[in-house]
Amino acid sequence: MHPSSSFPGNIAILDGTNAFTEKVVFAVYNPTAASIDATVIGSCLTHDGSAYSETSSAQTIAVQPGVTFYGRYTSVNASAVGLICYF
Repeated sequence: MHPSSSFPGNIAILDGTNAFTEKVVFAVYNPTAASIDATVIGSCLTHDGSAYSETSSAQTIAVQPGVTFYGRYTSVNASAVGLICYF
């Protein structure tokens, strides 16, 4: 089996309004020409002034054109149409 067979093989193209919560998302890609804000819930650490700790609250990430970021997210929402979630 080729190593790429272990990568997520399904996608959801976000509509810019509704969060994708049906599956765990492992990668988020912006194929558009503009930055898109992605609001994610899942494996996120934030710094509280003294240390990093896991947070369960939503975090917003500016996804620049052509960028893919990876993680384990139970919810992904986008500020515009076109963000792709791999699950």
